[in-house]
Amino acid sequence: MDKKTPMFLKDDSFIYFVVIVLLIIVFLIEGMYIYVAFAGLILIGITAFTLRKQVLREKELKNYIIDYTKNIENLSVNSFYYSPFPICIIGLNGKMFWFNNKFKELLSGSSDAIENIGEFVEGFPLSSIEGNKDGTISNIEIPESGRNFNVMYYELEEGRFGEGNSYVCYWNENTAFITLRNKYNDERPITMLIQIDNYDEISEKIDLGEKSAMTAQVEKILNKYASEMNGFVLKYDNHKFLMMIENKFLETLEAKKFSMLDDVKTIKGTDFSYTLSIGTGAMAKNLTQLLEYSKGALDVALGRGGDQAVVKRINSVKFYGGKSKAVEKRTKVRARIISYALRQIIDQSSNVIIMGHRVGDMDSLGASIGLYSIARSRGKKSYIVLNNVNYALKNMHERMKKEESHYIESLITTEKALELAEQNTLIVVLDTHRKSYTEAPELLDKIDKVVLIDHHRRSEEYIENSLLDYIEPYASSTCELVTEILQYMEDHIKLTKFEADALMAGIVVDTNSFTFKTGVRTFEAASFLKRNGADNVDVRELFNESIDFMKKKTEIIERSEIVFDDVAVSYIDEYTEDSNVVAAQSADELLTIKDVKVSFVLVRNKDYINISGRSVGNVNVQVMMEYLGGGGHLNMAGAQINTLDMEEAKAKLFEAILRYKKESM
Repeated sequence: MDKKTPMFLKDDSFIYFVVIVLLIIVFLIEGMYIYVAFAGLILIGITAFTLRKQVLREKELKNYIIDYTKNIENLSVNSFYYSPFPICIIGLNGKMFWFNNKFKELLSGSSDAIENIGEFVEGFPLSSIEGNKDGTISNIEIPESGRNFNVMYYELEEGRFGEGNSYVCYWNENTAFITLRNKYNDERPITMLIQIDNYDEISEKIDLGEKSAMTAQVEKILNKYASEMNGFVLKYDNHKFLMMIENKFLETLEAKKFSMLDDVKTIKGTDFSYTLSIGTGAMAKNLTQLLEYSKGALDVALGRGGDQAVVKRINSVKFYGGKSKAVEKRTKVRARIISYALRQIIDQSSNVIIMGHRVGDMDSLGASIGLYSIARSRGKKSYIVLNNVNYALKNMHERMKKEESHYIESLITTEKALELAEQNTLIVVLDTHRKSYTEAPELLDKIDKVVLIDHHRRSEEYIENSLLDYIEPYASSTCELVTEILQYMEDHIKLTKFEADALMAGIVVDTNSFTFKTGVRTFEAASFLKRNGADNVDVRELFNESIDFMKKKTEIIERSEIVFDDVAVSYIDEYTEDSNVVAAQSADELLTIKDVKVSFVLVRNKDYINISGRSVGNVNVQVMMEYLGGGGHLNMAGAQINTLDMEEAKAKLFEAILRYKKESM
């Protein structure tokens, strides 16, 4: 027999064969030849019978196995076809090879001759299957029925359904879960902290009755919105409200850009109107975190000048409104409080390191000099971080060397600042609130005691956990804020003429010689500096330029173009050390062109293209620059585009302008 034949298939007649062979041998020995012949015939018969029986047995077993296999296959096919799960077999190109009865029910009257999965589910993610043996595709929605499925798949043996790979797909319905999840998300609470921005200022102008009437009108508008969104409004202070709504209405609010901001402006007094700041917290893990989000969002809205809504989610912050000018606060109570707190913090520090933003200007350096004088008056060793003296600071630096040489010794690099940093060192950040924009971001990782003073509208990036922050977007400049702090120091600080001129220069550059963002407090700060020796002629000399500089400005204006009817755009294609200063001043000059409300000058730098933007009236150039990752003020802002292609940078700028115009309609 074949050696491969299993033992259970072998016939036990072999033992009879052995016995007969032994008898034949005995008969031969005894000479009983007749018996030998007879035994031989019997042996041949038994052998033939045994072989035939074995063949028949193997044949029957083979047929049995074939029948059994067919039954298993039929059972398998039936289990697939009548499975409670919809099942289909598809190719990598989406071709439909087979589907079961349950899948057929999903077709909802579609043709049974469906040839491609794309005909059933548009945009089925075939690319996520390719190259994988098995896996799961989540949340496949059937548009006709609104049902939702997770599709589990595994790869079949290649060639089972023609050339290429094929996959068995099991459709596991999770509609109930998705419905429950959506219901949960729709009904999640949203908290909105709402504050009337200019309440204190207006209260000084009107009587109690009119003030109460206007506040009641604000509350009425807020209650109207809340009732439409299954929510409520709670007034917890004279000018502060808490609104809670369901999450499903937040998208509508955002789509309408928080129209309540404009509705409240219709409430007008004699010569003023209310504006709101709204801090909205959404998608938090719990109610405590939700309230923290709302508080943080309200701080951002106020830090950006008010008249806007800020929505804070776990990984994003969005801004709405904020297209009007920041309302100047006439009261100086906060300046007095900040001055006192700063004095206490300085007294408790071992030394003070002051820094502004990289690519410094007159405002950042002037404010640093003013802060230096405060620290000096408190008897603390102070330093100003300035890695490079750029073109905008050359005149100031030259005068510093002539008149106040001790300041030169206090100017240090980032490396030196890191060496001087101690456990009790105080770092004061001026004219920026973005860590990445500072002269030495590494210092903020090493020093915990941080004071923040800035006049720019607050952006999403912000230096958190500062001991003291003084962000006032209504202010013309950081020098104005520092000048106010100087006035409220307990001990009178006698400024040198150079220090007064430096602070005045910062105000002059950021107001374009008292043209933009100039309020009552700006002139009061300037008046204080004049009393301390600031001289307009000497300040003007800090801005004197060469004839080549003036020619560059003329060339920029000459190559400018008017786009979108009221926008002037020009550029500087070759980088020089004075490019950014020329661009900023040229942007100011372009606004003097008739009918021009917005101007931009693009500057090619070493690794990026810088944009200087200016505007007049209520056109918010800051919002446009924020679309490009920048920021600033309503009338003065900038951004950096990570490209050296001027045409690409222009295209992105034009997109931002069009977006602003569309959203402002």
